[in-house]
Amino acid sequence: MGVSPVERIWYTVAMNDSFLQFYTDTPKYTHAPGLEVMERLCARLGDPQRGLRCVHIAGTNGKGSCAAMTAAMLRAAGFRTGLYTSPDLTGPWERIKVDKVDINMSAFADVTARVKAACAGLPEPSFFEKLTAAAFLYFAEIQCDYVVLETGLGGRLDATNVIEKPAVSVIMPIGMDHTAQLGNTLAAIAGEKAGIIKPSCPVVCAPQPPEAEAVIRARCEAVGAPAHFVDITKIHPLSHSLAGQRFSYGSLEDMALSLLGGHQTENACAAIEAARVLGLGEASIRAGLAGARWPCRFELIPGEPPFLLDGAHNPHGAAALAAGLREYFPGQRFTFLMGVMADKDWRGILDTLEPLAARFVCIAPEGPRALPAAELAGAISTVPAVTADSLTEAAALCRAGKEPVCACGSLYYIGHLRAILKEE
Repeated sequence: MGVSPVERIWYTVAMNDSFLQFYTDTPKYTHAPGLEVMERLCARLGDPQRGLRCVHIAGTNGKGSCAAMTAAMLRAAGFRTGLYTSPDLTGPWERIKVDKVDINMSAFADVTARVKAACAGLPEPSFFEKLTAAAFLYFAEIQCDYVVLETGLGGRLDATNVIEKPAVSVIMPIGMDHTAQLGNTLAAIAGEKAGIIKPSCPVVCAPQPPEAEAVIRARCEAVGAPAHFVDITKIHPLSHSLAGQRFSYGSLEDMALSLLGGHQTENACAAIEAARVLGLGEASIRAGLAGARWPCRFELIPGEPPFLLDGAHNPHGAAALAAGLREYFPGQRFTFLMGVMADKDWRGILDTLEPLAARFVCIAPEGPRALPAAELAGAISTVPAVTADSLTEAAALCRAGKEPVCACGSLYYIGHLRAILKEE
């Protein structure tokens, strides 16, 4: 069983004295970048990652969507499938799933206790390293046939990159994000993402900017990794509505896709190429694409007005969001509910979305990295902008207008907004 509503309430009221504090009290960065601490931690746990068959996914945007679709295809083929993604929407248990079901609290507590014991005497692992080690333990013990593994930050030095021979590595679209950690050019960022490419292990690459693609091709050639590139000339959109879309990709005709937005067809084709590398048949590919779900990625919550939830948190993601809004809501303007992290290129996001805006409602997500709502609102000059102190207030302000609402900027608040809207 997954996490029940009772367990969610328990998490909310008792987190400070629960095992989850082992993760939540850990800083994002606890030591110099590198894999040494993660490798030592995994070794103490018996290297559970070595027995896993992994689909390893890196990139700037689209990682989670590709992971969800790939996992859905594997499940449709009858494989017990682990899925490890980030960030979570309401709690860290959501990052660790087997066959669509979140890790349950008792299993989570058990693997956490062992990870905690293994940390003794090590330089403190980061939040992501601890959680990744727990996920490896869980997936190994539940005997997953495959694990779909999304990187956290970058690839070369990411905690997930302790795996040695992935069944397939996937590089999703690369854009400018995390420049302080990964570099300030697309080529530099691509070099970090391409660090998941291993000798002789197959690689799938989504459509890329030319400078990023050149780096990925060079890495594949250098290590002898067979490369499979998505051919965008073979993608043919057929129809779309808010209920889903249909497209063809080469010999695969009239495919149903539950995820919305033109960018999702390209993400789907990367998942298709990965599935082909894994030897999955057409029936499993079709069933997986039709049934895949990925919350808060161009997700529509019906109502008056409707809320569209999207995790766009950088200019590259905002451009895909804007294209989707123009495609599905032609000629309309939106109330944008927006909260961002101060270390993101939030001005680039505004530049992309302001032409589609009737007004903005600004909020500060929780956490020390959040940009104050007043600072965000003060940077908006072309349309009205107001601030809200809570998600409940923000939702009420959004409903005061007649326009459809689009919430974006950071998944750190959108997941909680989704829970509020679903309860209503």
